[in-house]
Amino acid sequence: MIIGVSAIGMSQDTPADTGNMHTELLFRMCRQHPEHTFLFFFDRPVSPDLLFPANVTPIIVPLKGPAVWRRQWWLQWQLPRALKKQGADLFLGMDGMLPLRSKVPAVLFLKDLSFLQPVAGVPQQWQRFFKKETVKYITSAKKIVLPGAHLEQPLLQYAPAAAGKVQVIPAGIHESYQPLDWEQREVVKKMYTGGTEYFLVTGPLDPRNNIMPLLKAFSALKRRQRSNMKLVLAGKVTAAGQEIANSLQTYKFRQDVVLLPGLDQPSLANLTAAAYAMVYTTRLEGAALPVYAALRCQVPVIAIDGPAAREAGKEALLYADPENLADLAEKLSLLYKDEVQRSRQLQQMAALPLPGSWDTGAEALLSAVVN
Repeated sequence: MIIGVSAIGMSQDTPADTGNMHTELLFRMCRQHPEHTFLFFFDRPVSPDLLFPANVTPIIVPLKGPAVWRRQWWLQWQLPRALKKQGADLFLGMDGMLPLRSKVPAVLFLKDLSFLQPVAGVPQQWQRFFKKETVKYITSAKKIVLPGAHLEQPLLQYAPAAAGKVQVIPAGIHESYQPLDWEQREVVKKMYTGGTEYFLVTGPLDPRNNIMPLLKAFSALKRRQRSNMKLVLAGKVTAAGQEIANSLQTYKFRQDVVLLPGLDQPSLANLTAAAYAMVYTTRLEGAALPVYAALRCQVPVIAIDGPAAREAGKEALLYADPENLADLAEKLSLLYKDEVQRSRQLQQMAALPLPGSWDTGAEALLSAVVN
């Protein structure tokens, strides 16, 4: 069977910024099923660092500009022609979009539902485009794949046509996320923070991730506790987040903020396992991958309350009120000064089932495509 895949998201994949979700799911799916041929469609040149499985053929269909109408032209005219030319039997829209003019049966993958609400840093024209067009994709798709069960009900409210089509794939996390012993943690801390304990935030430096409220909360912690605790931000600076990065130059506690863009997977896994605590600040993701990583590494988590964090951590996390982001400062202080609270949280986390590897999700993804 020849399966076409919109693999555009792989171009933006990194361990910290996206959890490598697209790359992990797609590559493992292909390796698990050498009996199928996969056509990976890209809209720009592919990084030479991407080493494709033997049954994958990358195909570049150039996109000639960032405008919405150019994306529509690419999606509804250029891509259908390419699918027909290559003789694709099925299509998987991993980037949340489908070529509606194509006659090839299609499966839609929605990594989140952020298009249903205004998102800081995302142009309104793109928000309107996705909110309007996604309901068409859902109606056309033979199946819709979601990375979190909490997404299903809001999706059905937005698009009743999704009823009976939804398949939730299980959460996955890379195998490199494992606990570290005391000596190993000390080595990692010396490498990144000079041996100092730190709170870790994994994800892009972007307004949608509530980075400014986080910095205000961290300032409150430093003023109250007079601690040498550091804040490590692991992720790239997005275009929308450049203003935040610039503001760090005059941030009072800038010497205690460590920016680490571009970490590879082993380094991010070690950084996670050595953290005093993970701070999960986004509420828009479909799967709270940093929370799953912390569970595997036995690291406590403070999360701004949201459905993805609740699905991942149940009642074992320390939740901050999203309507009162000053509460985040209270939770940072609580976990910092109360070792009993920290130990209690670790015990609750240990009782949760650990997320599996990406292999299980990849198998479920292919099942949604071919069945």
